Amino acid sequence: MWGIFLESVVIFQNYMGFHENGYLAGIYLFALLYLWLTEKDKRRRAIFVYAPTLLLLMFFCPLFRKVFVRLLEDSETYYRLLWLLQMSMVSAYGLLRLCGRHRRIGLAVVCAAVIACGDYVYDSENITKAENVYHLPQEAIDIAELIEPEEGRVTALVPADLIYFIRQYSTNIELPYGREMLIARWDYYNAMYEAMEEAEVIEAAAFTELAREYPCAYIVLKEDRQIDRPLTEYGYVLYGQVGEYLIYRDTQTE
Repeated sequence: MWGIFLESVVIFQNYMGFHENGYLAGIYLFALLYLWLTEKDKRRRAIFVYAPTLLLLMFFCPLFRKVFVRLLEDSETYYRLLWLLQMSMVSAYGLLRLCGRHRRIGLAVVCAAVIACGDYVYDSENITKAENVYHLPQEAIDIAELIEPEEGRVTALVPADLIYFIRQYSTNIELPYGREMLIARWDYYNAMYEAMEEAEVIEAAAFTELAREYPCAYIVLKEDRQIDRPLTEYGYVLYGQVGEYLIYRDTQTE
């Protein structure tokens, strides 16, 4: 039981971001404690005090976790219980109550907390300047517009880093596999994905045979992708190039 409890503690720490700064978790716990001591309205206490506290107790309870995992047969989604903590609502309400009761000191504390917890979002490596109104990489849009048919649909094989963007831009372009192959813990298997992404060097003969089973009218490869023989020897023509991506069209597939 102790080991299960410690695992829950680690999950809680990771979810709250204690390994980075933990400020938001600190504000939430402070607001929850403040409401425990000061909130008198019974209905509000039920929403902002009792419910979050009960969820926290259940989350850390080893027996509850064992029942949860056994019933749902899934231990990886246990952290989702923390979504019910209403962190933003409890924090906002608690800090506003503090400002209402102690206007000057409360306002100073809240402002200091917001500043201390804030991050300049544009410093994140996951934030980049939008290249177009779609907020998608321009290369992905150019490729999609190049291969998208005027009517009907077409199947295309593209590198993993384009899968999300191609499907967001156009539903007329079908893919042999999708997001399910990009989540490692799901452990899905797809022969086309293995040949396209996992092989150190693409074996052109088997690769093109697989592609035609779908059938893929277009194959998009990066310039530096290693392949044992050119696709042009297997009935493909170089249809175009967008940045570092080479677009091949299968002359044997309608």
